[in-house]
Parts: sequence; structure tokens; C-alpha cells
Amino acid sequence: MKLRTQSGAFINALRAIIPAADIGILHERPWHSLTFSGTQIGLSVQMQDGAWHGNVGALLQMLAEYEFDMPRQIVADIAVTGAVMAKNAQCLIIDALLLDSLG
Repeated sequence: MKLRTQSGAFINALRAIIPAADIGILHERPWHSLTFSGTQIGLSVQMQDGAWHGNVGALLQMLAEYEFDMPRQIVADIAVTGAVMAKNAQCLIIDALLLDSLG
């Protein structure tokens, strides 16, 4: 059985928010509850120093409140679960739960 990827629209939406970021998939796996199905995804988001024109705290706040517009998916949960700040770069680990929508 071929696993269809659910991350394309989500990654494109993140690129619209953080265009200078290099975004890579760390993991992507199916997720199911009694009433919903979707995908758990983990991403690494790497930015050169100055690529994000605010601070990481502002980015975290924006992600928590952002209304993602994606066909057939809803971002049910999103969190930055790791952050590494080096002299010339930043790397964030973003975990999200994408639910399949019926419409």
C-alpha cells in the first residue's frame, strides 16, 4: 500500500509565512482516533540569522493563532517542540496534527 503524503499543502503554507526558511520533513505518519483521521508530521525549519524579521517568540505566537487555508486538511494542533539557536542560524522543530476534512 502506497502512503500518500499529506504534507505538501502544509509545507507550502509554512513557506508563505517564512519564505526564507529551509523546511524538511523529519517524520510523517498516519494518525487515527475514533472519529477523525489525519497525519502527524514533524518538520525541521532552518533559517539563517536575520531570515525571520521578528523573534522566535513572535513566530511561535503567530503559528499558534494562524488560520491555515489548505484544501481537504485542517491544522488541529501545531507546536514548536525544539529550537536550536546558533550564531548564524536558527533551527526549529515543528510538530503538527493535520486532520482530513470532509469538504
